[in-house]
Amino acid sequence: MEVSRVRRPITYYFVEKMSALLADLHAAPVVAILRRPRVDIELCASALIEVGVRFVEVTIDSPAAVPFLESTAKNFKGAMFGAGTVTVPELAEKAIRAGAQFLVTPNFNPEVIRVARSHVIPIFCGAMTPTEIFSAYEAGAEVIKVFPAATLGSAYFKELRGPFPEIPLMATGGITVDNAPDFFSAGATALGVGGSLALKDATPAAVAACQEAARKLLAAKGQI
Repeated sequence: MEVSRVRRPITYYFVEKMSALLADLHAAPVVAILRRPRVDIELCASALIEVGVRFVEVTIDSPAAVPFLESTAKNFKGAMFGAGTVTVPELAEKAIRAGAQFLVTPNFNPEVIRVARSHVIPIFCGAMTPTEIFSAYEAGAEVIKVFPAATLGSAYFKELRGPFPEIPLMATGGITVDNAPDFFSAGATALGVGGSLALKDATPAAVAACQEAARKLLAAKGQI
């Protein structure tokens, strides 16, 4: 029996929005993950956007996530702010009400995808196995977040590209400046990066180190 992707509502606006997201992701293939940051979220975001990061994920379990998405995030131009660790529909609704422009999940939950689709919000859905990856994509996820990437290894992405050449795959979990080129070479569309972009403190030296790491990660795709 033929399986159809859940693509509702299919409108010109919807297609344009998702096409633009994928184009931006190809141009700047790093999603910075801010998980309970030690430093003010606004400072973290400013440092990353200044050097070309266009996608910033603030995990919904971060105490400042909702206030940031509701207010400060709207002051930034040229970047998209999303909510991460969205495991259940209730968290998806909460994130969307706060103003999240995309959702990121660590798991495959079809109900979360349905919430995102109903609000015309892009979703990066977590998956690991080939069955989960295919199912999440068929359910309507724009990008599949393959997690934990470093544990699986870059060779896993090369194997996935055999049966799934067209599915956008984001490698997440243990991504560093050193291994980023390997994942791109193996077929990753983008990288989700947390620890390697985390500000240890608010000093100029820490900000400079964070920005240098971001520059190298953004440039890694060009090294393959």
